Amino acid sequence: MTLAAKADKEDTMKKTRIFAGALALTLLTGCSAGPDLVASPDDLAFQAADLKRDSQLFTVDGVGVNAEEYLFWLVNAIAIQKYSGGLSDDADWSQAQEGQPSAGTLKADALETAKVYQTIRNRAAQLGVELSAEEREEMETELEEVFARYGGEEEFQRGILDEQCISMEGYRALNEVAYLNRTLKEKLEADGTLTVTDGDLEAYVAQKGIYGAKHILVSTRHTNADGSHEEFTEAERAQALELVKDLREQLRASGDSEEMFDELMREYSEDGRDGEGNLYAPEGYLYVYPQEKVTSYYTQMAMVQEFEAGALSLEVGQISEPIETDYGYHLILRKEPDMEQARQEYVSSDYKFNELLRSWAEEAEVVTTKAYDELDPQAFYNKLQQLLDAREAARAAQTTPAPTQSAAPEGSSAPEESAPAN
Repeated sequence: MTLAAKADKEDTMKKTRIFAGALALTLLTGCSAGPDLVASPDDLAFQAADLKRDSQLFTVDGVGVNAEEYLFWLVNAIAIQKYSGGLSDDADWSQAQEGQPSAGTLKADALETAKVYQTIRNRAAQLGVELSAEEREEMETELEEVFARYGGEEEFQRGILDEQCISMEGYRALNEVAYLNRTLKEKLEADGTLTVTDGDLEAYVAQKGIYGAKHILVSTRHTNADGSHEEFTEAERAQALELVKDLREQLRASGDSEEMFDELMREYSEDGRDGEGNLYAPEGYLYVYPQEKVTSYYTQMAMVQEFEAGALSLEVGQISEPIETDYGYHLILRKEPDMEQARQEYVSSDYKFNELLRSWAEEAEVVTTKAYDELDPQAFYNKLQQLLDAREAARAAQTTPAPTQSAAPEGSSAPEESAPAN
């Protein structure tokens, strides 16, 4: 997928990163620009930062990253912070303030992004990975479709790319890397580098903190017809506690067997049942993320804090004493996580490939130039906005309709217009 496929005119400043699977690794590389990249009246990089687009700002493992590509990512680093409310126009960016990053942080964030991109190109070159003619044609077709949605290439440049201080040449260079990244991944898959082993899955589950559990819930609240809840009285809570204690003694008497746990769970648990009275989760919850690791409540399950703490304090196969949460009293049996689900998630997220990219980027050596060190993000960004505002003002003035002419004097006749040629 190209960067263009993610362009959105209303919020394009916050939608500029290509994702490699689930890992938010941006895939732009900043290679040394060719001799055609020189300063011109339309060179926003030169006007806003006094840097030619092909000026080298730093190297990644000896390969130069040019100003145009770096400034693109700097604009986006700033825009992301401004969109989230973390950056004020009135504040002094030179020093970090409460809730606001410093200029150095903004520069470093953009540099890290460019470093990842350059690392991908460096590694692709080392492994002999290049874009095929078919891939280039595919990219161009996608770009043309995007340009058409924005009124053509010229309008896309003016309305989208200029705001991000990048030329069409630079933009195409960014898009090439998405395809290069895909081809690099395919090569690594073919040579076995990305083969998933049991050890990979075990390390993945451990790193994520994923665990499994089943539980018997004795509720301490009534559920009303409208879905709202009403807490038990003290007397009702005492009865619920006595019940869960009795269940725990039955389990202890059975030697804490899972068979007895399942039997009591089916009979007593109030964890939700279907119309026929069957538990919704008779096997338990075998793929649970710790709360601190959850990135999306739509795709990853987490339990309430008291439940989580109780479950994680157990060894696999061990049963807890009664644990109280807002839902009631729980008896928890710790289970092994579902390794097949782990495999599916691991593969679908390209986890091994993304970890490899991360390690390559971490190992890469970056050497900055004086031009990079002296670059002031706030001065650059403010100047860029002034230039864009001036351009729009000039454009608006050019497109303002001329005053309507007075009607021809009575008795005179205006020349008839020629009929359009067929």
